[in-house]
Amino acid sequence: MEQQTPEVIEVPPQRQRSRDLTALDCVRFLIILELLIKIVIVITTGTILFLEWDKTTSDQSLRIFLCVYVVLTITKGFVFYFKNKQFFMISRIPELDEDNDIALLNNILEATMLFWHIVGFHCLQDCTNCKITQPWLYYTTLLWVSFGFISFILPLLAIAMLLLLLSFLKPKLESVEYHEGCELPNDTKMCTICYEEYIGGIKIKILPCDHHFHADCIDEWISIRENCPLCKKNINILFDIVEGDETISI
Repeated sequence: MEQQTPEVIEVPPQRQRSRDLTALDCVRFLIILELLIKIVIVITTGTILFLEWDKTTSDQSLRIFLCVYVVLTITKGFVFYFKNKQFFMISRIPELDEDNDIALLNNILEATMLFWHIVGFHCLQDCTNCKITQPWLYYTTLLWVSFGFISFILPLLAIAMLLLLLSFLKPKLESVEYHEGCELPNDTKMCTICYEEYIGGIKIKILPCDHHFHADCIDEWISIRENCPLCKKNINILFDIVEGDETISI
């Protein structure tokens, strides 16, 4: 009598690929992007100041604003680099050991930059004819002031959107039909929520951590809390990205 080869239910490759993107990778990308933006700001503003330096004008407010803005941007760039360079020396975010002094200096610079953007906004309001007499300085100031306010507002909007996504975006779990002879991850053939063994034809769902349960049981479970009943790993797709560099096993 020919022995039947048991069927193995494998984790879909797309779910494995999604774990390749970790929070640490995202942080490193954002750090590099932030530094590149600061370099562009310094080069662009410095070039415009150099070209406009010899032009005489009665109102020097925009020129003073841009000079101080360049100095603050360079200073903030160095502080930002020293504050975040550890992200390129670690393999997991929990290993990060932040320097409190640099973090404090960075916060002071952030507050100073916000104040200086407000100063720039007032300079634009006070210099009524600068749009005609100093167009390059005027529009450069307008650009960086607008960019600064947007950069302060966007994180707040991102946090609000993230909270909404975590509240309404439910994870889509793989659903399979159990039958005799198939093998499941972790070699378990029972639902550890209701403690009943699987029977042929019943629907089961497999979590990203490879633990599996009756479809009805896990659906009721995640309607209350979005983590695995066994290993407590969060199964929301956003948490899967954030915690993708950590491995939890039972």
